[in-house]
Amino acid sequence: MRRLFLLLLTLFPVTAFAHQSSTALLTLKETTDGLRGSVQWQLIDLEQSLGLDQNRDGELLWGEVKAMTPEIRTYVERHLSVQQGGEACAPQFSVPLRFNNARGAMASAIVPVTYVCSTEGNIEVSYSGFFSLLPEHRLLWNLSVGDQSRQGVLEASGSFSINSEMTTGELNKQTFAEFFVQGVIHILLGPDHVAFLLTLLLVSVLVQQKTHWQPAADVRTCVKTALLYVTTFTVAHSLTLSASALGWLALPGYWVELIIAASVVVAALHNLRPYLPASAVVVFLFGLVHGFGFASVLSELTTGTGNIAWALFGFNLGVEAGQVAITLLVMPLLISLRRLGWYRQVLVRYLSAALAALGSYWVLARI
Repeated sequence: MRRLFLLLLTLFPVTAFAHQSSTALLTLKETTDGLRGSVQWQLIDLEQSLGLDQNRDGELLWGEVKAMTPEIRTYVERHLSVQQGGEACAPQFSVPLRFNNARGAMASAIVPVTYVCSTEGNIEVSYSGFFSLLPEHRLLWNLSVGDQSRQGVLEASGSFSINSEMTTGELNKQTFAEFFVQGVIHILLGPDHVAFLLTLLLVSVLVQQKTHWQPAADVRTCVKTALLYVTTFTVAHSLTLSASALGWLALPGYWVELIIAASVVVAALHNLRPYLPASAVVVFLFGLVHGFGFASVLSELTTGTGNIAWALFGFNLGVEAGQVAITLLVMPLLISLRRLGWYRQVLVRYLSAALAALGSYWVLARI
């Protein structure tokens, strides 16, 4: 019997699991039987809303989750509705709940559902789950009707639809725009990605001299090093983000989150006392893993979609835009401070120590 230790989840902030914090996944596809698909909710969210851990022992068994199937399906009926041609479609539940075989904050229940519609016309889907309880909640959705497919994100109670009169090009533009914004948000609000990037930038204005740092001779050297780190990181995570989102590569989310946290520790310790002979190579290797982290918000949307490429392109470009914004904001200050003695002895040392401690906390929280 699968055991899910919710007690551990309550001991650490949800931000310890930076890529799975309160995210629901919805997939609906038009079939001859109606709109068939599933909604996937994290167990930690369902626990807070429905109280799945009935005996309150801090340990959640899959049997306890299955016992709450009627309550979970009722939650679907109350917070997820479909209309076609202005008429409500009836939800049907004929397939048992499934578990996504993840652990920690990523553990989720998958609720298969079919919406039977009696009329024709444009399809509109409305969703309101968890927003009142969890303001940071969001829904990643994928709706396929006929030869049209659209993906998007809801960050507040609302609805979405596919207009049969919209061209494929218009749908692609909508998808690109929505996921571009999500990419920017993901990097700016992803504490582990930002921590790793800042750790790299701190020493991009310095030159490694065996086991210590010296200020770079000129601005050109600083910019060249920063470009090397940022470009290497970008190329690496773009490769695995694309490969993972398209279903070509897969890595367990547990190990992805753990290695991402460890990357912050490794980079921060290198700042304290240089010990990595080829920093760009290390940045590339860790960048590959960070790409899997970025892909975690897209992987569930790849199956059976016609325009996943636009979602992927928009999201990836949004991530890069956010990354460039952080770099442009930080680098002028670091360049101007690099020659001051306290920059290396105080700022780099203590800030890197703090980042190493933060990364260590994330590692422990994700084990």
